[in-house]
Amino acid sequence: MMEQRIIIHCDADNYFAAVEEKYNPSLRGIPFAVCGDLEMRHSIVMTKNSLAKKAGVITGISYAQAKQICPELVYVKADIGKYYAQTDLLRKIFFKYSDDVFHYGPDESWIDLGNVPYHEAAQIADLIRIEIMYSHGLSASLGVSDNLIFAKIGSDFQKPNTVTVITKDNYKDIVWTLPADKLIFVGAERKKTLHCHGISTIGDIANADPFYLCKILGKVGYDLWRYANGNDRYFKPNTDQIGSVGNTITPPDDLKNNGDVSATLYLLASAVCARLKKHGLKSRCISITMRDNAFNKVTRQCSFKMATDSVNYVFNKTYELFKRHYKWHRPLRSIGVCASSLDNMAQLTIAPINDCELCIDIDARIKRLTNRLGPLKVEQSTMTKDWWECAVDIPS
Repeated sequence: MMEQRIIIHCDADNYFAAVEEKYNPSLRGIPFAVCGDLEMRHSIVMTKNSLAKKAGVITGISYAQAKQICPELVYVKADIGKYYAQTDLLRKIFFKYSDDVFHYGPDESWIDLGNVPYHEAAQIADLIRIEIMYSHGLSASLGVSDNLIFAKIGSDFQKPNTVTVITKDNYKDIVWTLPADKLIFVGAERKKTLHCHGISTIGDIANADPFYLCKILGKVGYDLWRYANGNDRYFKPNTDQIGSVGNTITPPDDLKNNGDVSATLYLLASAVCARLKKHGLKSRCISITMRDNAFNKVTRQCSFKMATDSVNYVFNKTYELFKRHYKWHRPLRSIGVCASSLDNMAQLTIAPINDCELCIDIDARIKRLTNRLGPLKVEQSTMTKDWWECAVDIPS
């Protein structure tokens, strides 16, 4: 019989906003949102303080939209370097109590305490909370449980600045009564799909037939069933293993025709494939994300039988996806390409896809686009394995 292990999940409250308030106390008492660069049109709300949240501002909308919701809203430009410097300080606290710490972005970590009693783990969680508050001037909420999934749910249960303990005696009363999208990897699309099949809570997922969940959600359905029952055996928050490589471009002006898009997609395909080569990886699945100038988002993907890092092949496939699925109801504000289902080149057992001919005269299109818009900034993202594959809902 395996020994019980106890996990703490620590989630810093309103992290980017809290760090901004720490360094600029004048922000306290006014509603503000941390956003991307307004000049580069990267003005999406990344986070907001509690006053902005109370006014109805939500993450993921543009600053202009947020300003309509809350006219008093103040813009703060994101400073990622500052946030990660603070993250390093917080993580030093966690390592005081365990060598087994798994990070999940800059503001979340799991701390594996091993076989300790619940009451002792709760005391440690409270010590961490207090040290974060008094030593670093920030607030954090923590969950304590015997698995990674329920510990994360606990940290989100009674925000801010709290500790919630979820045990075998109380998890049905706490976890199973929560809406389905409180379970990790259940986003808006999966919530909608589950609701259409009469599944509204985490308890509904836990008590559903796992094969039925696979039928309506694909292979992730079985994972969600396990997670809803507190089984984290196959959940590995391993930040060393790359699960996807993606790049996005938000140009200074909207993309208005297929020529603009094809040139942009080629730049993205080149960036993604260069990063694949750098890591010695090849991809079996490419997705394209299109966001129009009203912030409506469409994501589509296609899979390959053989893995590739060919720029021309990736471009041809993404351009085909675009032409098939985007109908030009509006100009495009941004476009992104992501490579997933990654293989290590050293482990490939079949011949990868070789380079192929481009389907268009790409040089002329890139020249026309850059003459109109100037050099384009490519934004980078790298997702760790398990996060991308499960957290993003990509329609087929």
